[in-house]
Amino acid sequence: MKCRVLIAGQEGMVGSSVYNILKTNEKYKILECKRKDLDFTSQNSVDKWFKKKKPEIVINAAGRVGGILDNKNNQSEYLYINTIIGLNIINSSHKFNVKKLINLGSACIYPKKVKQPISENSLLTSALEKTNEGYALAKITSLKYCQYLRRKYKKDFISIQPANLYGEGDNFDLKSSHVLPALVKKFVLAKKNKKKIVEIWGSGKVRREFLNVEDLADAINFLLKKKIKNDYINIGSGEDISIKALAYLIKKIINYNGKIIFNKKYPDGVKVRKVNSSIINGLGWKPKIKLKKGLIKYCDYYANIIMPNENLS
Repeated sequence: MKCRVLIAGQEGMVGSSVYNILKTNEKYKILECKRKDLDFTSQNSVDKWFKKKKPEIVINAAGRVGGILDNKNNQSEYLYINTIIGLNIINSSHKFNVKKLINLGSACIYPKKVKQPISENSLLTSALEKTNEGYALAKITSLKYCQYLRRKYKKDFISIQPANLYGEGDNFDLKSSHVLPALVKKFVLAKKNKKKIVEIWGSGKVRREFLNVEDLADAINFLLKKKIKNDYINIGSGEDISIKALAYLIKKIINYNGKIIFNKKYPDGVKVRKVNSSIINGLGWKPKIKLKKGLIKYCDYYANIIMPNENLS
């Protein structure tokens, strides 16, 4: 008998990558659940779905995500939507006796001023970064709910905090995208349109750690086979890079010959964000995709798969 798996958010970047890796495993039966099929903001709807479909494993990759400016300008929506979705999925998982739940969080849940690389015990030790406080609070709430249920009812519910993600299925809308897809799109379009200058938001001095979504999916697949003692764990690539160096690396990969300017009127966010992945590394998992190799494939993906189908007028 195959184990029934719900991947919440299975059409998103993380969910689709997890879907692709698990569908090849004969042990699992992935339960189809598209956006149109289930409103995760309705507890009643989620309860009915769980009662009918009886998932045994749940991977929560659902929610609203976006870049620094979209987060800053829509704090209330990020807080409300992600809190409701997270709590509803976790609550139904508890009520309907899900055997294992992996709840997707984010490295942005950690305080603004914290020792780098960031260890799990840094959570709630000081104030959050203001630009994404709403999203971070939502993810902390879901993490804590998992933690409380785990401790009171011995549930096998864990939360994972990945570094900045990129890969196939990413959002390339410049109004709401994260830094990496925004950079790739700007450079590819600048080359295509023969623009002499590419403007980058912020100073370029901040450093970020980037994790390929295929590596994250591989880590989730790894964790499904493990009994984890920790309530929540970090997942990173081990590589961090300044936004300035990242911009020049992308420029080189796509062979753009123009200039780069940095617009300091836009917010930077925290100066450095790199997670300590020693717990999952100690369990035997390591990332496989180096940043430069991942970026070459990623730039090609945008230029040849996404851009031809975009309305760029």
